[in-house]
Amino acid sequence: MNTTLPLAPDVISHVLHQATTAAPAVTQAAAHLSTCTHLPAWHTQPIALPPDIREHQQRARAFHNALTASRCTCLHGLPEQLLADVTKRWADALDAGAWYGQSAYRSSREVRDHSRRQYDKAINDLLALTDWITSGTAAHTARGTW
Repeated sequence: MNTTLPLAPDVISHVLHQATTAAPAVTQAAAHLSTCTHLPAWHTQPIALPPDIREHQQRARAFHNALTASRCTCLHGLPEQLLADVTKRWADALDAGAWYGQSAYRSSREVRDHSRRQYDKAINDLLALTDWITSGTAAHTARGTW
């Protein structure tokens, strides 16, 4: 009996739900940390289909690469480090979601469960980080504001 394929729609809707839940928090954190016009615009298109997840992941990686390669002085110190961390974690979380989605088609239950735990942890950790940033606690922790 093949139980893998019937699970795929549930997996896809879980991945999409988690990504659509986290996307606004990531966008808000990125906007909170930077108004630098020298960086590419942050990708804010809605996530509705699995290809949208790959698009967001690729754009987050491109943004992260542009940020780390930039010699711009608009960002420096903690805001730059936090923005780099948020963008990398977002791309990595979306990658974990894609891996979880793919595991529904060709993996054992153990692999699917592990992939789901990894994805959920990545999203939850990212949401905790974005909340810490946008609540002002990050700036207070650094004993200053930006």
